[in-house]
Amino acid sequence: MNDKGMEQYEKAGYLTEPFRVFHIRDCKEQEFAFHYHEFYKIIYFVEGKVDYKIEGKTYHLKPHDFVLVGANVIHKPEIDSTVPYNRYIIYLSEAFLEEKSERGESLKNCFEKAQQSQNRVVHFTPESYEAIVGCLLRMVENEKQSGEYLGDLLLKAAFLEFMVLFNRKCIEQPKAFITTAIYHEKVVDVIAYIGEHLADEINVDILADQFYISKYYLMRQFKEATGYSIHQYINEKRVQLARRLILSGMPASEACYECGFHDYSTFARRFKEIVGTAPSKLMF
Repeated sequence: MNDKGMEQYEKAGYLTEPFRVFHIRDCKEQEFAFHYHEFYKIIYFVEGKVDYKIEGKTYHLKPHDFVLVGANVIHKPEIDSTVPYNRYIIYLSEAFLEEKSERGESLKNCFEKAQQSQNRVVHFTPESYEAIVGCLLRMVENEKQSGEYLGDLLLKAAFLEFMVLFNRKCIEQPKAFITTAIYHEKVVDVIAYIGEHLADEINVDILADQFYISKYYLMRQFKEATGYSIHQYINEKRVQLARRLILSGMPASEACYECGFHDYSTFARRFKEIVGTAPSKLMF
């Protein structure tokens, strides 16, 4: 598959509402490619045999794990279809998570902690689950009744309650973030480096020199861990950053150079391949 085909394939799913919740229990053979979403996702894992690969790390899920997948975070599940896979999936829009308290506290705190620590699975103490899971079950029930009188407000209240409780537990229990994922240390370090240097010159040779590793070995390990070539990954992350900057009001011509592209025509071509529209036509 060429770069263009890969990039068009990788973005998956959409969200037109501020939030959604699903309960899915199935036992069927299914395979997922590495992909990302422009919304945020929380998975509450109930049962099954699932390994979740997120930005170079592999988490072997255990019952009552919560998986935090931020916007534009590359991931995929690997599912053993011989046993039932039972999970709750919550979709959250950027706009919903931007809601803040009067003190400026953010609903995105849990995702920010996951991003900063590069640990994206949390497992709270047993006594924490009654309130959180109870709220989750109310969300599911309220969504079924969202068409009734004031049902939309009741549903939003349940989502807000869940996110407040969830964020509080992440703050109260910093050790809940799982650190036992399987990963190649160099690959994770390279991913972090790329995220911090998107505006700079980055290529395989520079990364290999920076981390004292054979570039061919790095390329193989990176592709295995993320599903992307290093070149593809850098382009994806640069375009994702450019999209956020443009939506925040920055002119496309300025975002191009802020994100490490050297000329606008290359930037515009890559942007359209990945986002599906020209940067100058992006609505904000």
